[in-house]
Amino acid sequence: MIPRSYLLVPMLLILACSTRNNPRAVSEDFIYNYYQHANQEAALKLSHGLAAEKLEAEIARVREVREPGEQVDEMPKMEYKLMGKEEEATTALFNYRLTIKSRGGTTTHTRNIVINTEEINGQWKVVNFDEY
Repeated sequence: MIPRSYLLVPMLLILACSTRNNPRAVSEDFIYNYYQHANQEAALKLSHGLAAEKLEAEIARVREVREPGEQVDEMPKMEYKLMGKEEEATTALFNYRLTIKSRGGTTTHTRNIVINTEEINGQWKVVNFDEY
């Protein structure tokens, strides 16, 4: 007989992973990977369509200065805030304000980020992103 604790762990893992399969979680995971950690490969796993094409092109461009998966040593401090959203059954658009502070804290920039998500084969993916 299998102990109950062995059955509980896989169920908890499934529940934990499934809670990230929603449009807002996917868009915020994308921000975390792409903007806050400059990890295009991780962001690519969350992407499809035009967003994936943009990331693949960027990965090819930065390959000259760093290897795929190589982390950037010093990233500025970045915070984001949801400013607006439009959600439908299988698509969602999110507008975030990204605040970028230099490591010394002397310089601050803001950018607006628009992230489009879509449910594709039961998985939410970022299908486009832009900033202004």
